[in-house]
Amino acid sequence: MIAAALSRLAAAYASVPVRRTERLILRPWREEDRATFAAMNADPEVVAHFPAPLTRVESDELIDRFRVQAARRGFGVQAVQERTTNELIGMVGLWVPEWDADFTPAVEIAWRFRRASWGQGLAFEAARDVLDYAFQVLRLPQVMSWTVPANERSWRLMERLGMQRAGTFEHPKVAEGHPLREHVRYVISAPAAVRPDPASVQQAAVVPPARVSGAGLPKVWIDGDGCPRVIKEIVWKAAHRGVIDVTMVANRDMVVPRSPRIRLVGVSQGLDVADDWLVVNAGPGELVITADVPLAAELVARGVNVITPRGEWFTPANMGEKLSLRDYFTEARASGMMEGSGPGPFDERAKRMFASGFDTWVATKQRGR
Repeated sequence: MIAAALSRLAAAYASVPVRRTERLILRPWREEDRATFAAMNADPEVVAHFPAPLTRVESDELIDRFRVQAARRGFGVQAVQERTTNELIGMVGLWVPEWDADFTPAVEIAWRFRRASWGQGLAFEAARDVLDYAFQVLRLPQVMSWTVPANERSWRLMERLGMQRAGTFEHPKVAEGHPLREHVRYVISAPAAVRPDPASVQQAAVVPPARVSGAGLPKVWIDGDGCPRVIKEIVWKAAHRGVIDVTMVANRDMVVPRSPRIRLVGVSQGLDVADDWLVVNAGPGELVITADVPLAAELVARGVNVITPRGEWFTPANMGEKLSLRDYFTEARASGMMEGSGPGPFDERAKRMFASGFDTWVATKQRGR
């Protein structure tokens, strides 16, 4: 049921809304949140039940992961801001674990608050709002949470939220023999009045396995659904010259030239499916052409080169800024402060920018060979 619900949400993607409770604002992450969030993650009392405090780099990476998953799934872990002071005081939201267990796939509700905000009922207020959103808006059938048995403050909150204990498990991300490896798991199901009808839920899409094998040439991957044809033709010409191997990934029928250097991979419907396929198959040092910022963030983190059809490069140095700009414009459009849905029309200048960047990448690869 959870896998089917996640597929349904991907197919009906919507931006994560800003939500307000009596005392709090649940909103997207901003660049100015990084220092405050890092200080909270470095507090030994706040992370007492985690293997170790987070470094600034690890804390920043966590924000970026929150942004990527929220952008790709339509829900995620948000920043929590106090309404009276406008200060960042913690995080709360829904998260899909990136590891396997006998109860996954699952959707977890997670929270973390600064020490000065403990004991005021703020975590309960925020988590209650998240559960209401999960069941009434997202129509998830079930939500889970977990912590170590010693973290009584956390599992007591789970019980206050109406969650039921469902046993213990060995957390796969914690080393064997570590005193924090054992976790206690809690579960809450959607009220019967809002539980989705299984017959109406789209079945989970299957991502095609297996990496496409090429002929030893530099590999170029095209996110086909959003790439202008003029850009595809530039890439196809390079393939016809025998200098690259091209794979176009799309979730709809497309026509590609007949060539041993060009192939089309069709994936099933759903906004995440083509992205997931590219993340699995594109390798370090290869090139992906996409304008999808969350997808680019995952690929860049894996050492993949990423360029947009307009010739802009995504890099580890600018990825945080690109995610922040995306969040800003998404929030501005959702609030009515800005009209429009994206960049301006694709023009000759954009074509030239792409051709220049692409030719440089190809030439570099040829010299390397």
